[in-house]
Amino acid sequence: RNAVAALRADDGQIAWRQVLSEPVGTLLARDDRVLTLSSSSSDAHVHVWDAGSGALAWGFSQAAGGGARTATFVRDSDDVIAVLGDELVRVAPGSNTPAWSLALNGTAAYKRIVVHGKSVFAIGNVASTRQAKQQLHVVEVDTASGAVKTQYSTAEGVSLGGGSLVVLESREYGAYLVWREADNIVWHIHRLGMTSPMWEIYHAKMVEVALMPPDMLTSTIAELDTDPGLNDATPRFTLTYTRDGTQKTVVVEMYRTGDKLEMRKIASFTDSTAVAAGAQRTVAAVRTSADGVAWRVRGGAKHSGDAVYESSTYGGVTHAALAFVGSAPRVVVQTRGGLLAALAGDSREPVWTRDESLAHAADMALLALPPPASSAEHAAKETDPSVQPSAAIRFVLRWVATAQALVESVTSGFGIGSGGHGGEHAAAPTEGDHFGFRRLAVFGSTTGVVAAVGSQDGAHAWAHYLKTRVERVFITRGSQALSSAAPIVVAVGRTRNATVVTALDALTGKVVSRDSLPFAYTRVFELPASDPVSGQRLLGFAVAEPTPRLAVWPATAEAVRALGAANVPLYFELGDGAGSTAVQGFRAEIGDDVAEPWLAAQPAWTFDLPAGETLISTSRYEDGAFHTALQGRVLGDRSVLYKYINPHVGALATQRSAGGIGVYLIDRVSGRLLHAAEHAGAVVSAGHPFLATLSENRVIYQFWQPGVPAGYVTAVVELFESDQPDTRDERTEVSSLDLRLPSVVATAFVAPEAATALGTTRTGSSITTRDVLFALASGKLLALPDAMLDPRRPMHAPTKDEQAEGLVAYSAPLPLDPRRVLSHSHSVAGIAHVRSAPTHLESTSLVAAFGLDVFFTRTSPSGTFDQLSPSFSKANLVITSLALVAGCLLGAPMVRRKLTNRAWA
Repeated sequence: RNAVAALRADDGQIAWRQVLSEPVGTLLARDDRVLTLSSSSSDAHVHVWDAGSGALAWGFSQAAGGGARTATFVRDSDDVIAVLGDELVRVAPGSNTPAWSLALNGTAAYKRIVVHGKSVFAIGNVASTRQAKQQLHVVEVDTASGAVKTQYSTAEGVSLGGGSLVVLESREYGAYLVWREADNIVWHIHRLGMTSPMWEIYHAKMVEVALMPPDMLTSTIAELDTDPGLNDATPRFTLTYTRDGTQKTVVVEMYRTGDKLEMRKIASFTDSTAVAAGAQRTVAAVRTSADGVAWRVRGGAKHSGDAVYESSTYGGVTHAALAFVGSAPRVVVQTRGGLLAALAGDSREPVWTRDESLAHAADMALLALPPPASSAEHAAKETDPSVQPSAAIRFVLRWVATAQALVESVTSGFGIGSGGHGGEHAAAPTEGDHFGFRRLAVFGSTTGVVAAVGSQDGAHAWAHYLKTRVERVFITRGSQALSSAAPIVVAVGRTRNATVVTALDALTGKVVSRDSLPFAYTRVFELPASDPVSGQRLLGFAVAEPTPRLAVWPATAEAVRALGAANVPLYFELGDGAGSTAVQGFRAEIGDDVAEPWLAAQPAWTFDLPAGETLISTSRYEDGAFHTALQGRVLGDRSVLYKYINPHVGALATQRSAGGIGVYLIDRVSGRLLHAAEHAGAVVSAGHPFLATLSENRVIYQFWQPGVPAGYVTAVVELFESDQPDTRDERTEVSSLDLRLPSVVATAFVAPEAATALGTTRTGSSITTRDVLFALASGKLLALPDAMLDPRRPMHAPTKDEQAEGLVAYSAPLPLDPRRVLSHSHSVAGIAHVRSAPTHLESTSLVAAFGLDVFFTRTSPSGTFDQLSPSFSKANLVITSLALVAGCLLGAPMVRRKLTNRAWA
């Protein structure tokens, strides 16, 4: 990830956080400093932070074609030595150039730096060849000048990080390599700077237990003191072996007696999941099971404890850290699913927890909850689930429920009634609200966790660990009022040769079904039919190997028959991944045999990219983004330009070998080219991605253009049926196979800053004007009205007709208006996705932005024209209404008496 943060050990709150533009490859804490090393494909960045405040102490950047590999502090100095690309450099605070640099051997991948005294050792892996086995290459350099003292190869047959080698650093004794060759029970110990191992040592001597050869050959070792500053007198490592079916982990300490280097066991643990090092010879081990976590601390005073833990929620423990709050140890564990928990004392519950699984969210689906039902409807349902009140009764009961809600609102406005209390997470909501604001946001993360979060308060409703990376999430069966059928959410992931589809109860997180399909899918999408057995929406999986085909889920014959009964042509594309030079479309056909849930696919079209171009990305309409209530744009003279509304439009972005990018709009059913654009000089890279979103008849995309103010260009392409007003395709039935080519209006704007994601708002009937959503790299979520990105904005002062149409004069820079920032003063870091969903109010859209952080809000692009303002006094309305009723009741007898007297007069 691209963030570094410090947590308070006592309560788990973030003390500080820094979000970088590139992923962090190296993280090292030493005394009051924190070192991070990050890189892109072309640049490397060294940052040193203040450990207490998170403020940047100093930084250094340079071009590095191989990226940044490793870095460390120089002892008793603020300098840093790092491997940047193929260079070993020493960098001083405040300097723009290295104090010295050394070109390293390009055949080795240097992943470790050891600084000891006047020498720096760069250690790299050398891959095996036909002539030689894999081995390590060591370069010894003078710390002050960067001059090479010696270089040599050692540790044949092993590699850094392979489980058979550790690097031990001791300020007093020097730096050592300890390793065991494959199929050998002997361990080698080598002091860096010498050209051969110093001596050999056997398991029995190292772990102080007698092991049989099979146990020795399967043992592994791992570094424990990864920070040499933590325990630089007697460095430690762990040795793990299995004997009689039981896993044992021994903590080994290196020490010296006279001129002789010794090893001794200082602690041992059984079936430990993770081991952590602490100061003053303390070590901690964690053992996890399905129902709990056991932790032990050894060294000095012994501490131990057990905590309740469900591994099905966040997976097993992968890492542990040992901290102290006062003199009390606190073991912080991290799970595979992304949970952080602190364990201490005698409590069975963790001291604190942090769910960071959503920081790895890959997809999200919003579950619309049914509107609240009256108590009478619930009572009828509980008495007899088959009873369904008539429409008239439901109408009356809804008005009764509305009246009850009004009374509750008024009484709460006067402070009448009991209030709730905070600090606790409520259970998953089963009912929505009358406006459709209350939803369940279901996230799928790359850590394998599926989690549901309340849209209004952010409270976690449930989480489930699936063990496989989750890439897509679908709501296949929605909520229904007074229905016993639970809503279903489906998480889709894949392994190397299989696709894993897991269906869960969207309200509880309970697994309903789990299927492992024998293929690796290329793309998954919803199909236009539902399973007659489960009532779930069908999913289609486009499969490329061994032959192109479409797999249907649920994988039943009934599902395939239901899809055939829908009688809707099914098209999908293959070859639309990054690096492709051609995109091919297929049509899936349902045959007579439905015994297998496979649909044969026949080639429908091929779109070959021009020579020298490769595909960067493909963009399609999000669900419902092409819907519109207005089929055309009314011009100032009351004529109409009819929109080209085609849900099959797709946008292809390509990288040109000669420089620049190409953008192609194609029809994904026929493969026809609808529009092409070239942007010479545009650059697309990991740090400057190409972004696009499609909405109604518009395609909006952004790219980096060197030389442009702020560097980023936002292009807008709008498609119409004709460039002549009041001209449209009058056919009642149209097909993508014979659609006319659209008329295109396009322009470009200068973006206020870099964006990380694009999106547009959605409403239920698509009557409200849309806002274009920009997730900015600065952490802001900006919403600009679509009129501001109108490609028909005139280059001159608008005429009366243009003003009547709502057009304003063209201005290249798009404004960064603080009033249009949906995130307000919040900084939402690392936004990778922006999603929108409609509510029951046509004026209001729900907006979710997620990436490193998650942000949820609602917005009204055209104002809240269909709801009362927050300042509207319901109490005054009730009092006024009651006063009018009372006035009528009191005045009625007087009016009748007056009319009677007038009649007798």
